[in-house]
Amino acid sequence: MEMKDEYSARLISNRKLNEESSILTFFCPDIAVAAKPGQFVNISCSNLLKRPFGICSADPESGLFSIGVREVGEGTREIREFLPDRRVDVLGPLGNTFPIDDADRLIFVGGGTGVYPLFFALSQAVKRSIPAISVCGFRCVGDTCMIDEFRNCSDRFLVSTDNGDMGIHGNVLDALSGISDSELNQSTIITVGPEIMMKNVAEWAFDRGLPCFVSLERRMACGIGMCLVCTCKIKKVGSDDQFENKRCCADGPVFDAREVLW
Repeated sequence: MEMKDEYSARLISNRKLNEESSILTFFCPDIAVAAKPGQFVNISCSNLLKRPFGICSADPESGLFSIGVREVGEGTREIREFLPDRRVDVLGPLGNTFPIDDADRLIFVGGGTGVYPLFFALSQAVKRSIPAISVCGFRCVGDTCMIDEFRNCSDRFLVSTDNGDMGIHGNVLDALSGISDSELNQSTIITVGPEIMMKNVAEWAFDRGLPCFVSLERRMACGIGMCLVCTCKIKKVGSDDQFENKRCCADGPVFDAREVLW
């Protein structure tokens, strides 16, 4: 079992995005240098279990990395209220990565908090000069975040809202319908968000013969594959209905969508 290092990271800024979400930026050169798109960190909070967060950005030169936090319970509420200069115990980076380097072109599809780790992948694709289209879906305009960042980094950007008060009225599949066949040609789909959204995006990709990779989310305790809390069902080789349990934290969180038993 590969052990990961824990660092004392200093919080540099806590930028509120909306009523529920914030971007927290930390100074920790070791994590900033090692982090790759798709990986996550475990953040300590009081006497509760560490909370996992996908890495939103990492800059080796400045030693900074950031995460997106949406308040959904006691732990995330506490973390979202952290003040600058606070020292925070951070374990990571953890998990595997998105297969960006193998892609001719990329289509990123994010929903809700899935946009945070997706943006890290997008920014790295831009650095590698890989053409990228981004599609982000939210409940409503008040739930949106990182719109400008995605728009500025993407060759084309589409946004949808469930109630239609911003962008396309509907979900990410409605937005994806606006992408032409020529834009889809030789594209790899990378999607992060609610599981039902990723399942639907994966089926959409399969119908078009496109490879698709998803980042699964599970409750985690250790983050390094020892506690087996975060198991997910992955198809056995050569079978569509038999599965084996994989550790989301250590074997994932990124999986080929064809392997996932939804």
